[in-house]
Amino acid sequence: MILSGPRFQTSFSGDRAKVWRLRTSNQAEQIAFLRRMVTTYRGHHAIRELATDIVFRQARARPKDKLAHALAIGEWVQQHVTYVNEGEETFQTPIRTLANGYGDCDDHTTLIGSLLESIGIPSEVVGLEHDGKGFFHVFPRAKVRAAGRLIALPLDSTLDFPIRRVTSPIALAQRRHGPRLRALVL
Repeated sequence: MILSGPRFQTSFSGDRAKVWRLRTSNQAEQIAFLRRMVTTYRGHHAIRELATDIVFRQARARPKDKLAHALAIGEWVQQHVTYVNEGEETFQTPIRTLANGYGDCDDHTTLIGSLLESIGIPSEVVGLEHDGKGFFHVFPRAKVRAAGRLIALPLDSTLDFPIRRVTSPIALAQRRHGPRLRALVL
């Protein structure tokens, strides 16, 4: 894996940030890079402050209801961060995604994963590949207890319907792209 740059990117508000281009020998390295970004930013004070604000002040979730916490975070990102399909693949940090107010599926994934993990909810990064042609989509899952069992709750905030209605982004992708789908989970 090679990081090139940095180069500077300016947001609509005039903020400047360093941006690096990631060159990998395979798509699995990109998914691993996103997983490392979640791990890095889960400890950032602004991420933790936002997560606790979303869960307790805005959603008014009960303190130990991790399922409600995860859903509140996914819904907040879906409502406040615009999904954009980018031409040239660029990886934004979760802080940059918040500052810009937009990002593609990998940006949504690292933001949600960082927010979840900042308040103690484990997350997964799921990459979807079709026919060995590389990953075409990535989304986060929260690992929470519901009805007495551990579940992997998909939180794909890039879809155009409410997160609570998303039961399986993998099944949705299979309907769109056919059954020859592979998922990489980190």
